[in-house]
Amino acid sequence: MYSTVNDIQNRFDRKEILDLGKRVDCYTWCYPLRLGDFNPLEVWKKNDSVPMNSKQATLYVHVPFCKFICSMCPFTHEPLKPQNLDLYVDSIIKEIELYSSNSLSKELEVSSIFFGGGTASVLSPKHIDSILKTMKSRFDILSDCDITVECHPMTVGKDYLASLKACGVNRVTFGVQSFNKENIDSLKLHQIPFKSIKVIKNALEVGFKTVAIDLMYNFPNQKIEGLAQDINMALDLGVHSISFYALDPEVRELNKVKDEQNSLETEKEMFNYIFDKMKETGFIQVAQPDYALPGHENKQIQDLWQSPQCQNLSFGAGAFSESFNGFTWANVHDADEYISMIQNGKFPVLMGKRWSYDDALSRYPALGVRCLNVDMKKFEDIFSIKFEDIYKYEIALLKSYDYIDIKDNMLIVTQKGKFFIDNISKCFFSFSNRGKTQLWGCNLRELRPKEVYDFGQVLNK
Repeated sequence: MYSTVNDIQNRFDRKEILDLGKRVDCYTWCYPLRLGDFNPLEVWKKNDSVPMNSKQATLYVHVPFCKFICSMCPFTHEPLKPQNLDLYVDSIIKEIELYSSNSLSKELEVSSIFFGGGTASVLSPKHIDSILKTMKSRFDILSDCDITVECHPMTVGKDYLASLKACGVNRVTFGVQSFNKENIDSLKLHQIPFKSIKVIKNALEVGFKTVAIDLMYNFPNQKIEGLAQDINMALDLGVHSISFYALDPEVRELNKVKDEQNSLETEKEMFNYIFDKMKETGFIQVAQPDYALPGHENKQIQDLWQSPQCQNLSFGAGAFSESFNGFTWANVHDADEYISMIQNGKFPVLMGKRWSYDDALSRYPALGVRCLNVDMKKFEDIFSIKFEDIYKYEIALLKSYDYIDIKDNMLIVTQKGKFFIDNISKCFFSFSNRGKTQLWGCNLRELRPKEVYDFGQVLNK
């Protein structure tokens, strides 16, 4: 799809231009979007064009390897190469040590750590323990830090889970997708429903603070009754948190699946059914698409999206450091290339961006709305300008669609607005970010940086 990083920077898709009344196939997770050729040495210099809004941080580790390849997955992934795992973990540790030398890193308080993928559970507990020990020796990890490992339910047993807990992991999440075999088979997935049930029971017995799962909906020919069965199974098992994702066949061009999906109106009925059911059973909506019982909220998603957003450093092939010192950057997505660059003393950075003031202003609400409210008073405290002054037009427009309310210095997303959450997000995009698609790892694996930089230049100072 893209031949060079320059193609990324200059991409433009008319379908991304906002039509507030028409729901688009989009999932806004990263901002700003106009990433291009990037010198990572800049990260060691303060970006004075944007205010520092938080010293709280979330750390992320990306594990691209998968024992099973899921047809609909848009993230960075590749077949598991067991012989590479030790060297991959060693490279991650070196990258953690590299960025921990930044002066800002020494000021951070880490409130969440997340191992994702790919399939993070292909790492052994020993691997995860080594990474966590490095983080704890290099960063200030808060005592109530959420430490999550994302697991494929077919890759873990009870002993593995117990070993994770012994390492300090206190939250696990499983990509169940559905407890219905027909849904699983429609996407040629590898989950086996009775084994998904067993692994959830094992995790609860091991005693993690939070056991979470992902469920998809709007499978081909799925009815609301089938969705209800999936939700009821999860509730009966006693999970603490559920993330609900509407199946989006667009990114991976699953045309046959798209042809067999329900109408947008049926998807909307499912969406509203989920909200009503979760509210009825005591769950609160943390973000779109996350629900949790009180005390089990996903801190990582709040750290990344809730305004004002926290600092974020991410490690591994395909990892995006979304917000650090007024910069966003992404690593190379090919694991072998990532390992080679790290082991040869090179920054594994593919592309990035030094934020402008407009990037920082617009990022605050563009991501903040995903957590369903935006604190306008804190915006004024950070940027010395009233939110309702700079976004007067956007507020009036969104209110006219009944997508938001304003109350007590908070912008609050309405129930109607939640279904159009990405439209609301795009409404706050700055002009330089409009028409830019979100960046999905499955389209970036072959790209290489225009220029590479030696990280000895910062370590030797």
